[in-house]
Parts: sequence; C-alpha cells; structure tokens
Amino acid sequence: MKTNIRIFLKNISKSFGGRLLFSNITAGCEPGQCLAITGHNGSGKSTLLKIIAGLLRPSSGQITFFNASGQELSVGERQHCIGMVAPDLAMYSALTGMENILFWTNMRGTMLTLAQAERLCSEAGLGGAGRKQVQTYSTGMRQRLKLAVTKALKPAVWLLDEPYSNLDAAGKAYVRELIAGAINNDAVVLLATNEPEEARYAGGKIEL
Repeated sequence: MKTNIRIFLKNISKSFGGRLLFSNITAGCEPGQCLAITGHNGSGKSTLLKIIAGLLRPSSGQITFFNASGQELSVGERQHCIGMVAPDLAMYSALTGMENILFWTNMRGTMLTLAQAERLCSEAGLGGAGRKQVQTYSTGMRQRLKLAVTKALKPAVWLLDEPYSNLDAAGKAYVRELIAGAINNDAVVLLATNEPEEARYAGGKIEL
C-alpha cells in the first residue's frame, strides 16, 4: 500500500541534566526518501529517533507530520503510522514469534491469519522458530522478529536504529530488501547508523 507522509524537523535540541546532546537540527524527509542519522557513539542518534517517534520530548524545537492532503497529523495519528526497530524495544518473550506479529498488527487494527504470520517469520529467516517462544531466541533472531513485525505493520514511517545489529549476511540482505520495499511504497525511512552499507539508500543525512 502506497503511503504519503512528510516529516519536518525544525531547530530540534535535546539536553540531559544540563548536558547538551545536540542542537538546532533542521531537516525534512519526503515520501520515498531515506534519511540517515549519523554520528559517533553517544552523539544522540537513538535519542533523535525516539523524539521523532514521540517517545521523548525535545528540549526545544518542533516536529511536524503532514499527510498527502497537507494536513498536520496529531500525536496519536503520528504514532499510528510509525514502525520502529531499536535495540531497547522488545517483543513479548512469553509469546511466540507468530503470536507477537498477530498481537502487534491487531493493535494497529490489522487482522492477519496464522498463515500470514508464519510467512512473515519465514521471510525474516526465522523458519520454524516462529512457533517458538521469543524467550528462546538469540539476539539475532529477536532482531529478525522486530523487522518482521515492522514489515507486517506496513508503516508510513520507518524508524530504524542500527537495523544490522546482531545480523548475519542473510539478515542484512533482508534489511536491505525491507528498506528498498519501503522506499518503493513511498514510505519515509529514517535510519540511525554509522555503517556505510546501511546508509546506501539514504538520499540525505543528519550529522550529529
């Protein structure tokens, strides 16, 4: 499904305990565009993604989302169109991989079948592990599941925090496939990374 969301960041700053992490970040991202967020460890890449996701508030500045008609989205509407993959976002460990996919899609108002959830697990490289509890998963398998859930949600906005983390070559190829598919469907992709290969689809860059 094609999407058409525009995101604008204006003079975004963030401080923690009096320490300025970054300041005056201004950028825009159009449908079908990937924007890379780069910087050394501790520069605030993950923090900026969380601000865009609405999980943190900026110390100053404004973030706006606009739909295809040019109308600004409310905070609730923004959250409904976002899919996020990040190291500190966890799946439910007592559920299976397939059950996690069904749970998160149902929360967004999308009803998938068991067969569809199983196919998503297979495409992510989980195979039969999709029927096992997440608490049995390795870190790489958990990362694959996060990516599979995001694909299932078909978000208009993809927020990816170092999506190659803990993945082998096949897993990295899956990430590249997801990013290319999202861009092809006119999604907005914001990618926090220091890996040149991860940022290969980026048409713009925010350097922290």
